[in-house]
Amino acid sequence: MKRLLLSLFSLILLQCARVSQPSGGPQDKEPPELESSIPASGEKNYKTKQIELTFNEPIKLKDPQEEIIITPPVGTKTKFLAKKNKVIITPEQDWKDSTTYSIAFRGAIQDLNEGNPTEDLHLAFSTGDYIDSLKISGTIAEIFQEKIPEKITVAVYQSDTFDIFKHKAIFFGKSNKEGKFSIQNLKPGRYFAYAFEDKNKNSRVDSKSEKFGFVGKPIDLRTGKDSIHINLIKVDSRPIKVTSVRNTNSISTIRFNKSLSKIKLTSDETKFIYSYGDNQGEVLIYKDFDKSDSVQINVSAYDSVQQELDTAVYIKYTQNKKIQENFKLTDWQIDYDPETKILQAKSTFNKLLLSANYDSIYIQIDSSNFQPIKSEELKFDTLNKIVTIQTKLKLEQKDNILNPVLLFGKSAFVSIDNDSTKAKEVKINLPTLKDTGTLSIQISTKEKHFELRLLNSSGKVVKTIRDQTKYVFKYLKPAEYRIVVVIDSNNNAIWDTAVYHKLLEPEKVVLYKNAEKKYTFPIRANWEVGPLVISF
Repeated sequence: MKRLLLSLFSLILLQCARVSQPSGGPQDKEPPELESSIPASGEKNYKTKQIELTFNEPIKLKDPQEEIIITPPVGTKTKFLAKKNKVIITPEQDWKDSTTYSIAFRGAIQDLNEGNPTEDLHLAFSTGDYIDSLKISGTIAEIFQEKIPEKITVAVYQSDTFDIFKHKAIFFGKSNKEGKFSIQNLKPGRYFAYAFEDKNKNSRVDSKSEKFGFVGKPIDLRTGKDSIHINLIKVDSRPIKVTSVRNTNSISTIRFNKSLSKIKLTSDETKFIYSYGDNQGEVLIYKDFDKSDSVQINVSAYDSVQQELDTAVYIKYTQNKKIQENFKLTDWQIDYDPETKILQAKSTFNKLLLSANYDSIYIQIDSSNFQPIKSEELKFDTLNKIVTIQTKLKLEQKDNILNPVLLFGKSAFVSIDNDSTKAKEVKINLPTLKDTGTLSIQISTKEKHFELRLLNSSGKVVKTIRDQTKYVFKYLKPAEYRIVVVIDSNNNAIWDTAVYHKLLEPEKVVLYKNAEKKYTFPIRANWEVGPLVISF
């Protein structure tokens, strides 16, 4: 009986000791307020191991390892403890002598009941007799994207030998929901800034899986900087490597560790043809294999970040047979300009083309009018396995004209394996002004070279113009559209991505946004939109 009473008494005491939300009353919307800290903010010559913060109400911690940022770092095993209205920090490593430490608490400290986080809580102290007070602030964004990414790690370094893919910075912070960041308590000096996702929490950039960006020019920090902007991109900056060479009785496949932008294969021993495989990370070589010898292939490969690979591989005949697949092509992409009457049709094949039967490719204008496709109107991209037809339609000027049809007879295209395509009909829609919309744009810029891209709601480029400050898009299908402007600073007709080893930032990209802060706008049938004024 005594034991039972003792157990009940202990349970009552336990329930009384618990901190719980009181019933009734208004909801608590106020965040915890810092009453005191050890050390005090701005304190110098601090030598004590632990840090203690006292608040005006009971608190709890949320994701402290991620949300509490100590600069310079003091170890991944640093302990964070919430005890009633106190937070106690025990660093894994000892504080360094004569060093300024900056602690940003972000959303880690919250009140116990409602989870309201502290607002802009920051603590700085020094283990020496001087505290550094300069800062670098700015914003981040992701190129080609409207949404601002959250919780991006931003860091700075000073050494010219620092490599963001190999080394860890000691001064860093994180961006907020608005894309703003601030790295505080820096000493005067020359800095480089960069930002990255840090998905694997290793404080280094993994370009294969993480978005990243950097400021190409050094920051001379003599006073605080608050105008830094970093554009994030997703680009694989790993060096190019050959990962495997696989041989069959009819082809050899060279696989790389990443997608390539250009490839050139040569050999002093034999002639051959080659193309990309299922993607631009593999190359297929077609040749008559000599069963006795291997053949050296010289490889010159290039990626999007200006890295080059010069190497040699060996291919040979094997008894392994290539897995056979039917010859097929993707749906034809049709682009017709009613003003010039130029038709362009494009398709991709799954095998290399051997030949085309021009007599089996033609356009049916109407029931009695057929327009053949000439050999010079077909172009073949062997490397990418793309065929393009470009011709001017011979249409009569009359009302209610029927939509023409692009016709492919049986065996219009023959593959390197001597199998052929099936017969196919592709309808060519002839847009009219009453069924489509018109968009006029006006550009104000000092840039000499740029490309304006008109995109539909799925992100597909519908039309492009280059280096024109005034233009009218006609015959646009009713839909939602976006405008993206790519600045072509070096006038090479391509968008150049970031090249970190040369500290070259990506070329500037501008997303059109209207007065209502929207990135899309509608085009309706028989309507004119614009002029839209775009300034950059």
